[in-house]
Parts: sequence; C-alpha cells; structure tokens
Amino acid sequence: MTDTRTPPGVRFAHAHGLFDAAEYQPAAALLAELAVEVPDDLAVRLLLARAYYHSAQLHRAEAETRAVLDADPANAYAHLLLGRTLERQSRHDEAGGPLRLAAAMGLVA
Repeated sequence: MTDTRTPPGVRFAHAHGLFDAAEYQPAAALLAELAVEVPDDLAVRLLLARAYYHSAQLHRAEAETRAVLDADPANAYAHLLLGRTLERQSRHDEAGGPLRLAAAMGLVA
C-alpha cells in the first residue's frame, strides 16, 4: 500500500514512470489505488486501463476502458484501446465497432 499522504499528482507521476519502464503490474497496483481515491480523473483511469492491457489483465483493462468511455465518449484512444483489448480476448466481432470509431476519429486502427 502506498503512503496516501503523498499527493496524488506525485503518485501518478511515479506510476507513469513505472509504466514507461514497462513495469506494468506495479504501475497498475499504484494506479488502482489512485482510481479509488480520485475516480473522476480520467488520466488515471486510462493509464490504469493501459497498464492492465500490457500486463494481460484484459477483463480489468476492458472494464476500465469502458468506464473512461462512459465519462468521455469522444476519447479516440479509449476506443482504440477497447478494440485492441477485445481483439486480444478473441472477441473480433465486438472489436470492430470501437476500432472503426477510433479510425473515424483519426487514430490508425
């Protein structure tokens, strides 16, 4: 458990550093704590979804990405991440919609 007296921004920066160093599971653990503390912070939620994706926690990645999209349906990267997450779960038919939306929003699917 992280020291919650450390400001969320500092902990987010630390988690981002872990993510950038491909330490996805420790990043996810720290980000999951932050997501409970600041649930409306979409940057935390999206990085958490990415950390889950890269650590093959695909059901968690899907849930977090859907939460981001519920709050911000115009988030093109979240649509791309959802599509890729569904693909990795061999749910190719379901992946098509989010991937097409990401492409229509300007992201290469």
